Amino acid sequence: MKTPLFWNTNNLVSYLLIPFSWVWYFLAVLNKNITKSYFIDIPIIKIGNVVAGGAGKTPLAISIAKRLISFKLKVHFVTKGYKGSKKTTTLVNQSLHNFSEVGEEALLLSNIAPTWIGNKRSSCINAAKKNGAEIIILDDGLQDSSIKGDLNILVFNGSQGIGNKRLIPSGPLREPLNWSINKSQLAVIIDKDKKNIERTLSKELLVLKATTIIKKSIKTRLENKNLSAFCGLGYPEKFNEFLQSIGCKVIFWHKFPDHYIYSENQINKMIVESKNNNCLLVTTQKDHIKIPKKYKKDIFSFPIDIQFDEYSKLDSMLYSVINKYKKNENIN
Repeated sequence: MKTPLFWNTNNLVSYLLIPFSWVWYFLAVLNKNITKSYFIDIPIIKIGNVVAGGAGKTPLAISIAKRLISFKLKVHFVTKGYKGSKKTTTLVNQSLHNFSEVGEEALLLSNIAPTWIGNKRSSCINAAKKNGAEIIILDDGLQDSSIKGDLNILVFNGSQGIGNKRLIPSGPLREPLNWSINKSQLAVIIDKDKKNIERTLSKELLVLKATTIIKKSIKTRLENKNLSAFCGLGYPEKFNEFLQSIGCKVIFWHKFPDHYIYSENQINKMIVESKNNNCLLVTTQKDHIKIPKKYKKDIFSFPIDIQFDEYSKLDSMLYSVINKYKKNENIN
């Protein structure tokens, strides 16, 4: 899906689509009222966004998982495996599965901790628990009211903002903003808050600021280089902005819809373009996963991390979840 430009303003197209947003709202209310919520006796952290696409859920999930692993906890991920062909509960295995089976995000997550995909999150959670999980992170699980989260984290990208604050398809919101705010205990704004997101949030909701970072060695390799860059994200502009922020010169820029599958012809054209113009061809890790093996060496990608401004406040919230279950002896 490519994010429509009209989602950012209250224009005529957005206005004409409001009746369809009423349908979306009705279905959201219906789902909220008929869905039974299950309590599962293991700590659950739900990470999600209210704005469709590109907020940074998966990098944030990875960053928090690394923090929990540093506390000596056995962390497992649960995700839907978006656009993957496997629908039953499956433990992701990089030597057996590819992105078309389990989705790009699941493969990225499985680099950090055991990752489960499937249509039923409750089944995945139970499978993770049986396989030794002490705490579970749901990547993109905020709108799933069937699972009770012990810590719900609402993610925003500082450059993307909240758009025109209307529901899909008139705007970018997956549900009313106040629903997401009221069900969350923490909001994280990644990178500079250019759209004044914090002002729209409840004063009762803890807001933490975070920054996208990369290893110093990678930054040294990229800065002052001429790049040909491409990606397929919900909000692709953030990749371009990041490259420029670390001192790269983006000579050619190609953006594609989220979860885009590249043809060999498209890949070849970008490789030839970069070589003919003495540019380094770069993309995100999420996109690099989808590149056929024979082309991977011609395309550079690199891991990113999310660094919090105030780790003490984050750790306080994480420990409150952990200690809640320690009392019940679910975590040793």
